[in-house]
Amino acid sequence: MRKRVILLFLALPILCFANDIDDKLRELHQINTQVEKTEQELKATAEKKKKAERELSRTSSLKKETDKKLQGFRVMERAVKDSLDQVGAKLNETNEKLGYLNQAQSRELELLLKIDRNFKVSDVKHKSHRYLCKVLQEDYNVQMSTMNYRQNLENSQEMHSRKASAISRNVQTEDRKSRKYQSDIRNYNTQTAKLSKEEQALQQKVNKLKQDAAGLQDLINRLMAQEGKTIPSYEFTEIKILWPLKGRIIRSFGQETRAYNTSVVSNGVDIAVKEGTNVVAVDDGEVVFSDRYGGQGKLIIIDHKNGYFSLYAYNKDLKVARGANVRRGQVIAQSGMTGSASEPSLHFELRKDGRAVNPLPYFE
Repeated sequence: MRKRVILLFLALPILCFANDIDDKLRELHQINTQVEKTEQELKATAEKKKKAERELSRTSSLKKETDKKLQGFRVMERAVKDSLDQVGAKLNETNEKLGYLNQAQSRELELLLKIDRNFKVSDVKHKSHRYLCKVLQEDYNVQMSTMNYRQNLENSQEMHSRKASAISRNVQTEDRKSRKYQSDIRNYNTQTAKLSKEEQALQQKVNKLKQDAAGLQDLINRLMAQEGKTIPSYEFTEIKILWPLKGRIIRSFGQETRAYNTSVVSNGVDIAVKEGTNVVAVDDGEVVFSDRYGGQGKLIIIDHKNGYFSLYAYNKDLKVARGANVRRGQVIAQSGMTGSASEPSLHFELRKDGRAVNPLPYFE
């Protein structure tokens, strides 16, 4: 009994030590998850900032073009207004002249009537009568010429007025556009400044999380070294893994299938291809299983020695045996319709620490 107590007492630190490593690994996983999430937020914020900057540049160019048009229309507006004022001034002078001519004609006509009455009994016309008739005729000619000139001025005034109205509408339109662009520019500047602050804050958060993760990783490495264990790297030979083959995805990761009062959730993807299509290893690794296995049909499992395993099912032929070391892109099987496959296809899974993960983000 005493020996059992002693053994239990000796084993307790080891169990606590192992639990401490597990806790630190879980904490590291949580921090890495936060890093990934924050980096995605940082990427989204950077894209929003780029979009805002593009819109700011585009709007600034549009405002510059609009201001140039507005300046041109305002120059035209001033020129037309000056012309319109000149025509108005000439029209006023012409109206005054016509008024003077009308008054003169009235006086001359009245005088002519008086002379005509005085010499009515005689057939001989006085020379004043002839002179006044001549003056009246000349004044009439001047009056008609002046009236024609006034009509031309009125036509010119109307034309200038229409042109001034059109230019004024253009000025108002371009001015509204310019003010709208200016408002948009202020908004984009505010948005860009806000996004810059968010981007800076997220980058600082990412740096802090990575710093925390690095410190925790060092601690885990020391604990693992003391226990004689190694931690998975979770890194492939390249940034992305290969597709095992190219085809049409007929069942997605996490997709639920209901049949015969049962529900099955897919741990991978099913890719429909012609039977006999070459299946390749998505990355370097060791074949840890190569045989027929229940509903998976002819199955291959590869340990990538980094915490990930890849699984290839429904195959027609298996080209590698258990224990073989395979290279990225090496043909390991030919697709088929074995196991529970309902059509020629490949069932592919990617597992991280034994848990199925969606493989699509990992593919090239």
